[in-house]
Order: sequence, then C-alpha cells, then structure tokens
Amino acid sequence: MKILIGHWGHEANTFAEKMSTYEAYTSRGAFFGEESIQANEGVPSYLGGIIAAGREEGVELIPTCAHTAAAPTLDQECVEKMLSAILPVCKAHKDEIDGICIALHGAGVAAEIDDLESYVLRKIREIVGPDIPITVPMDLHGNVSQEMADLANGLFGIRKYPHLDKFDASYLAMKTLIRIIRGEVETETAVEHIPLLIPISAGLTANEPFPSIEQHFREYIRTHGLIEASFFHGFPYADVPCSSASVVVVAPKGGKTSAREAAHDLASYLWSRHEEFKAEILTPAQAFDRAELVEDPGYVVINDASDNPGGGTPGDGTHLLREMLRRNRPKSIFGFIVDREAVEKIFSCGVGGTLSLTLGGKTEKIYGAPLELKDAYVCCLSDGNFIHTSPNLYGLASKLGKCARIRVGNVDIVVGCARNQTFDDRPFLVTGADITQYRYVGLKSTQHFRSFFGSRAAKIITTDPPGLNTADLSIFDYRKIVRPIYPLDENVSYE
Repeated sequence: MKILIGHWGHEANTFAEKMSTYEAYTSRGAFFGEESIQANEGVPSYLGGIIAAGREEGVELIPTCAHTAAAPTLDQECVEKMLSAILPVCKAHKDEIDGICIALHGAGVAAEIDDLESYVLRKIREIVGPDIPITVPMDLHGNVSQEMADLANGLFGIRKYPHLDKFDASYLAMKTLIRIIRGEVETETAVEHIPLLIPISAGLTANEPFPSIEQHFREYIRTHGLIEASFFHGFPYADVPCSSASVVVVAPKGGKTSAREAAHDLASYLWSRHEEFKAEILTPAQAFDRAELVEDPGYVVINDASDNPGGGTPGDGTHLLREMLRRNRPKSIFGFIVDREAVEKIFSCGVGGTLSLTLGGKTEKIYGAPLELKDAYVCCLSDGNFIHTSPNLYGLASKLGKCARIRVGNVDIVVGCARNQTFDDRPFLVTGADITQYRYVGLKSTQHFRSFFGSRAAKIITTDPPGLNTADLSIFDYRKIVRPIYPLDENVSYE
C-alpha cells in the first residue's frame, strides 16, 4: 500500500494591510520531500501522527512537504511555490498511490482564493481523479466549507487549544484512510455551520465550557457509531463567506446515524451554549497592575493576545513593551518582538556596546508607534536556532532568525527576525536569558504558550490591546461573512 502524505497549513488574517510573500510565510523554515519525514517522525505534529499510523500498518509513505504558519493573505506566487512541492509528486505517483493523507489548516486564504483548502484539494483531484480516497487532518480554527468535505473522504479536527492533539487527529485520519483503502468502511462527511464567531482568546479548551463540550461530543460519537465529530471554533480574523464556528461529522455510510443528522444535533447543542464563549479584555496597564499584586514567588507572565503571530499578526506591536518600559520594574524581560532592521543595527553595534534605535511598530498602525530607545545595552547576539520544548511542538526545530537581547533600564528585550509566537522558554534561552531569574515576563501569544508556561509561571495575565487578534470583534470591517452572526448582531437565531 502506497499513500502520499504532507502538511500545508495556512491561517489567514485577512485584516492585515499587506499580503504575505513566500519568503515571509516560510521564514521559520519549511521541509520538503524526505526531510519532511525526518523532521516529523516521532514528533507530536500533524505529520508525526500520519507517519506513525502509516508505519504501524506497513504503508509505503510518499512525502511532499511539511509547513504551517499563520500569516496575512498569501500572494499568488507563494501559493504556486507551495503547490510545486505537492502537485508534481501527485503527478509522478498518481498511478501507484492508493490514497492521500494531507493535513491542511482550514482557514487559508490567498489572492483571489477565499477557500485555500478547497483550492488545494481541487488541484489534487484534477490529477488523481475522484476515486482516490483523501483524508484531511485540520486545525480547530478552520473555517470549514462544504466543498472541503465534498472533495475529501473525511475531515478530522483537533480538539485542544493549545494544540496538544495534532498527532491524535492525524493518526485517526490516516488509520481511517487505510480502512477505506482496504474496503473496511465507506465514509460520509457533513458540515454544519453555526452563526457564531469565537475570538481565539476565548478558546482555551482547558476551561469551561470546553471540557463539558468535549465530554458531550465523545459520548455522542460512541452512542451514535460515528468515526469522528469535530467542533471547529473557526477563525474570526479571516473575513470569508465560510468564516464561523461549525461541526464536522465523519460517519460510516449506512450507519446508525447519518453524518448530516449528527452534525445538526451537535451544532444545536453548541448553539445552546453560544453565550459562554467570551474573553476578558485588559489593557497593558490593567494587566501590569494585576501582575504587581501577585504575591506568589516565581515569574509572572503577561501575554499579549492581540499581537499573536500565530494568528497572522506582525509580532512588532509595541503596546505591552511600551508599558513594561514605562514601569521599568526590576527583573523584567520581553520575548520577543519582530524587527529585522533593528536586529541588523544591534549586530553592527556588537555585544557590550550601547546604541539608540527605533524598535517595532513598523507594520500595522493599530499596533502602536515605534519605540524610540536610547542607550540600549547589547547583552547577546544569536543565530536564533533552537529545538522546541513546548509539549505541543516538542522536538521540532525552529528559529527566530538572527536575534539579540538588549537591555533598556531594567527591561531586557529579545528582538528577532522570524515572525512567530512564543511557545516556550527557547526564545529567551537562545539569547542567554534564564526566565526563572526574572519576575515579569512579557510575550506575544494567545494560548499556545500555556502548554509550557501554565505549570511553571506563578501567574498568567492576558492583555488585549488594539490588534488584529483582539477579542473585540466589533472593530473589524467585515464584508464577506454571512450575517447575522453572534456576537456582532442582535437577535441571532440558529435553525
């Protein structure tokens, strides 16, 4: 048995002013061909789960690529370059493969393409035809269209945020594909949209209402004989027609309950709880006030949820860092802010030198004006390469690009080149900083950082200043989403 595999994920923030180029989109590094297997085997990633299931079943794996990143809308050149890692492999092996398991995000958008996942699946179908089975693991922030389901033999969403179950969803997708190839099951997939937008800062699945929702879904799957039922939170920062929360059900054809009936049942249950998906909004000053009241020993994390590069933002917002510099509290560190120009200037100065520079605030006006820093001391320079220790990325290689740590007053600042959120302590450690020696730790991430910092920090306090990942969805000029939708509109109903 031969199965073509891959992972191409894009989570689009369509409210960003500029499109993303291929170079910007892949700045953290992408893997192609056999190196995609080498980088993901034994790792809790999407491709890691696909590989593990294939190895168990003795499948010959034909790799394409492995890359995912949140970013603004992709330009056409970026799409073509990513497809060039997938489609030629499909053409070369179309007469010998038995199936395809390719992980996609679900909220991808490109120039003139509102539904990137369906676009990719159509391109693959044009080569391999309608009969080759395809299963697709997906992110829970997917804005899932019915066309995605029609082009595949099963869509399998992850359940947790932080995303600690990418391996599990992909493992199930691959195992189901193998069952389809062997003729053990024939699947049907249904998508049911809910008129609901959920801010990502309201989606921490360790907290209610999510644990009880998870229990309800698992019990429903068991009693109704389903293969899988996924609650997609959706991604409200992608303004496309299918942007909303949804339920996707994969069921055996002719089974106890049809996929369509199950999807409607579960969507109705979720709608009955739609007012529970809310997040608190604190300014940086309010968040720091709370941080200063913490009495427990250890470090306090203040996370900027609205400038989360994992949601397609630039990572160079200055709101939280400006407040940290204003407070100038001893043992403060910020990690990290993206500014390639500043990094080059810091490198030219060298370790031990001092300089004045303009930092951040160079991409989107909403993220605040640039910081004018004087007498910044250069503590460390680094190539920015590291291996993740966060549970949801454990063992994966990543990088900040060229990066540096500077000190302004009592505040250490990590500055990098590659746009990414902070998952663990590596962005600090790669510049020689041990966060256990600090009291106040500022970073840019909405939820993923919690899988590392949640059990280590004395306290986590979230700030939501103006930004493209804010929980205040009313600031956005939506033009394509289907209205009415909660919480933007009043008297929204679900039938």
